[in-house]
This record gives sequence, C-alpha cells and structure tokens, in this order.
Amino acid sequence: MTKKIYILIGVFFIVFIIGLSVNTNKKVDDKMLKVESTPIQTASGWGYNILVDHKIFIHQEYIPAIAGNKAFLNKEDAMKTAGLAISKLIKGKQPSITKEDLTALKISLP
Repeated sequence: MTKKIYILIGVFFIVFIIGLSVNTNKKVDDKMLKVESTPIQTASGWGYNILVDHKIFIHQEYIPAIAGNKAFLNKEDAMKTAGLAISKLIKGKQPSITKEDLTALKISLP
C-alpha cells in the first residue's frame, strides 16, 4: 500500500513539473517578436515588406541580387522571396538574397 502512495506522489510530481515547463515555454513565446511579410504593388510590379513587431524592417520594391531596379513580375514570387528572407532572419542569419536563392525559388526574372 505504501509503495502505491509513493508511486502516485511521484507521478503527480512529474505531471506538476511538466505543467510548469509548458507554462514557462508560453511565457518565452510571448516575449518573441512577430515577423511577417506583406506584398506591395508598385508602379512596375510587385515587392514586399518584412515587418518585425508590426514595424517595417525591410521595404523591398525590387528584386534583390539582380542589376537594375526591376520589380517582381507577380505577387507570388515576391512573397516566396520574402519568406526566404524571413527564414534566414529567424535563423539569426543576414536576410540577404542571392542569385542562387532566386534560381532555387524559381523566381521569374524580367
């Protein structure tokens, strides 16, 4: 009988610790900044904004990594590129985009 009580107390303690750790993780998530992208339509095509905590962090009217000021041909290409930049940002890397990145994303170039 005493053995069962110790087992129940042990299980209760483990569940209690797990509950605290889950609650602690939520507090960490609440402190993280929100990163998102929005498409922008320009006179010559499409671009994107990357917002951090609802403030513009990157305003990109033109396709990065190519010569000249050429806009994305469509919104989808702009958003794919913004998604890659955000992915790099979240990983703690520079959000710069290379020609190789554009090729890998199959971005239509003007």
